[in-house]
Amino acid sequence: MLLMIWHEVIRLIVYACCQRSVHCFRTTPWKVWRYIDPIGLILSLTSCVPISKPYFYRVRDPITNRRLGVAGLVSLLMVFAGSILVLRFGYGGVKGLDHLVIHHWWQSIAPIFVQYLAMLSFGMFVANLFPVSTFDMGLLIAGTSPTGYLGMLKVDGTVKLIFVLVLLFDLIHYGASRLILLLL
Repeated sequence: MLLMIWHEVIRLIVYACCQRSVHCFRTTPWKVWRYIDPIGLILSLTSCVPISKPYFYRVRDPITNRRLGVAGLVSLLMVFAGSILVLRFGYGGVKGLDHLVIHHWWQSIAPIFVQYLAMLSFGMFVANLFPVSTFDMGLLIAGTSPTGYLGMLKVDGTVKLIFVLVLLFDLIHYGASRLILLLL
C-alpha cells in the first residue's frame, strides 16, 4: 500500500507544481487512501505487481503529461534502487539476504521486507511500461503525440489482454527475482 501511495503522491506533487494553481491543492487528491486499489493489492500478493488507483488528471498540456509519466517511472526506480542498495550494502541494520540464518525470527523481517519492496517496485515499474491510458507510459504517449494516444486507446483492450497474460504466466515476477539475484 505504501508503494501505491508513494507512486501516486509523487505524481500529484509534480502535477501541482506544473499547474501552479491553488485549485490543485484541494483536499480531494490528497486523500491518499483513495490510491489503494483492492485488485492491485491482490496482484501484489499473487504476482508481485501492484497497481495503484490513479488520480485522473485533466491535463491538456503535453509537457505536464510527459512530466507525470516520467515522475511515476522515476519514483518506482528510486524505490527499487534504494532497496537494492540497502540489500547489497547493508544499511540500517539490514545485512542483505546472505545472513538470513539468524537466531531470532524478528531479525529476518527487515531484509525480507526490503527484498519484497524491491520486487514490488520493479513489478510496478514494468507494469507501468505497458501502454495503457492510465499507466505512466500512457501519459508519456499522451505527452508525445495526441494521435499516438488515440491509436493507443484503440488497441487498449488488446494491450490489457497481453498484460493479463503476462501476469498469468508470472513473467514480471520471474524477471524481477532474476534481476535482484543478479544485482546482489
